[in-house]
Amino acid sequence: MSSSDLFSLSYMPLLIRLKCCESARLPRYLGSTLHGVIGWILSMNKDVYQYIFENRKYGCGKLDIVNPYILEPPRYQEIYEEGDLLCFKFILLGNACNYTKSVIDTLVSSPYFEIGAGRKKFKLVDIFQADKLEPIYQSGKINTKLTVSKLSSTREQKEISKCSVHLLTPLRIRRAGEQLRELDFPTIIRNITRRLAALTERYGGHLHADAAASVCELSSEVHTISSGLYWSEVSRYSNRRNMKMDLSGMLGAMTFEGEMYHFSPWLYAAQNLHIGRNVTFGCGQIDVVFG
Repeated sequence: MSSSDLFSLSYMPLLIRLKCCESARLPRYLGSTLHGVIGWILSMNKDVYQYIFENRKYGCGKLDIVNPYILEPPRYQEIYEEGDLLCFKFILLGNACNYTKSVIDTLVSSPYFEIGAGRKKFKLVDIFQADKLEPIYQSGKINTKLTVSKLSSTREQKEISKCSVHLLTPLRIRRAGEQLRELDFPTIIRNITRRLAALTERYGGHLHADAAASVCELSSEVHTISSGLYWSEVSRYSNRRNMKMDLSGMLGAMTFEGEMYHFSPWLYAAQNLHIGRNVTFGCGQIDVVFG
């Protein structure tokens, strides 16, 4: 089987750039804050909001229905002064890409993005298709000729025996109802194969189920040669739920050794799709380096 037959999924990575209009002190972890801001703006378009933010309501009462989007927050900057740029990614997955134009139109129509407890004003500067750095909205004009990107398994690398995985945002994985505080390679591979299965089943694309099962079996042969993981305490206050929510998780880096070429397509997919829980708040973002 060629690597291109393993999986395929449409995605539209929107790089959104905002300009600060007044001095603002923002929370340490912006993922949940930006999630609320984007949700509030998109709620102005009922169809868009229902499909992207409330899709799990159509899951016949099942828990943990996968969402068709991801958010990638910026690195921490406590103080934004007037004129500073705040950049983040909002990534549509699978059939949610069909709503790209409506998402852009709705975001552009908002006079300001009000961020943080003080509802500080940020103004939309431009929006790019992140993987191609092509402008979608710039200088008041919208590019209507959009080409959806494809996440596919064509990046298999031969003759690699080591791999480092860096957890950039808190990784939250539950097992038997408890948050994991340790991580091994099979857990990473199981998470990305399950995530791909859930996304492609619900939002289009394909996954070769036998290949996914096979790579999960092979993952047990990979060994951890170093680990620098630590637990990061993160919480957010949800205005909608009127309660504090826990977003704590693992951060740090690990290095693995084995016949890594089997896993490179899946790890690149994990790099794009995140793993674990709460990816819509930016959790579970990883970076992968092969050696």
